[in-house]
Amino acid sequence: MEFIRRWLEPVSASRVTRFILFSAIFNFSLFGISDVLTNFYYTSLGHSVETIGILQSLPRISGVLVSLPVGFIATRIGTYRVLIYATIGIIVMMFLPIAVPALPSLALSCFLMGLFYGAQQVAFNPFLGALVKAEHHAVLFSYHNVIAMLAASLGSFVGGFLPTLAARLLVLPPPLEVAARSTIAYAAVLLLSVLVGATSLLLLIRLPQSPVAQATARIRLPMRDFPWKRLLLMAIPMLFFGFTGGLTFPFYNLFFRQTFHVADDVVGSILSIGWLGMGFLPLINPSLDRRFGRTAALFMMLVVSAAAYFGLSIAPTLPLSIIAFVIAVSARGTMQPLFQPLIMANLPVNVHNMASSIGFVAWNIGWFAATSVGGFLQAAQGYDFMMQVVAVGVLLTGVSVLLVFRRPMPVIAEPRSNEAQV
Repeated sequence: MEFIRRWLEPVSASRVTRFILFSAIFNFSLFGISDVLTNFYYTSLGHSVETIGILQSLPRISGVLVSLPVGFIATRIGTYRVLIYATIGIIVMMFLPIAVPALPSLALSCFLMGLFYGAQQVAFNPFLGALVKAEHHAVLFSYHNVIAMLAASLGSFVGGFLPTLAARLLVLPPPLEVAARSTIAYAAVLLLSVLVGATSLLLLIRLPQSPVAQATARIRLPMRDFPWKRLLLMAIPMLFFGFTGGLTFPFYNLFFRQTFHVADDVVGSILSIGWLGMGFLPLINPSLDRRFGRTAALFMMLVVSAAAYFGLSIAPTLPLSIIAFVIAVSARGTMQPLFQPLIMANLPVNVHNMASSIGFVAWNIGWFAATSVGGFLQAAQGYDFMMQVVAVGVLLTGVSVLLVFRRPMPVIAEPRSNEAQV
């Protein structure tokens, strides 16, 4: 964290460090251990790919419903409180499918997970951006992405081996390979993931807030004064971005298991390599930003990602598929660390919460559309065709970024309160 300490006062560096550590532990739990095993848990309960696709679409419905209201709520009570309440809700929803594994409970947990996760993500980027000065956004978002993806990578790698370990420790009936794919083994590991996620709250609770976050919570902007047309225009790339995410992230584990017939630990290792790429490649974002500009840099990386997804659709062997997968997800992963600062640079601080809300609505709509048909699309056309659709979607994401941000937008007046300045 030395890059932060050179630019910030010690108290600010402490805020950033604690928040990034919170994010790391949370990502290790939710996007590492839990993400790699949840679909396998559903499969062990006897559910088909089509059912899993529907379950994966439910969080996006609730995400759409909650995103706009949370934007107003975050402006009223502050992003910090929203983060606390939402994170608690996510952890509870991670536990519900383990406690009550019936299908209605799975559906309810997925729906409410989307509600709480949506609330958390609406508040997350504005809160993170408020921790540093605007000129440091690109660097902070890139380095946060590194830590978060490293944590998710480690969680995925460890998570792939944990069911076998759980089967041994619980002395489940042999053979071990079958026991490791049992509902009991998966449930035990997912429970561990819940406990790890709960520890992240210790870093978030009583986290000192930055002057920007405190001041923004006190700024009131009437609904009629929001630049709605601009906010909607800026959200278009997130629609395509969400669609490509919905056709890929819920299905990567099933893709590698069913296409190449590999074990859970191999799937976890493959996903962990992908998350490592997603973490480290965005480190070049600040350099690309300085050399080409944020818009052109993002467009170039998304074109690379689209080409890699097409390569993934035709790769004949597992090693080639892994290479294409890592390039695809890594280049696509530059979207958030570049796009969020791009949004913030074109909007005053008192509009950031609503911009995050509308962007998340668009992302959820795209993700819902993809996951609701993803299982059926896979069953009818196969994973190769799915990845080709994703390639087109990623390319459209890049084109939309280029069209929306090809020219500098007129500057909107900053809020009058001097408290909003760092």
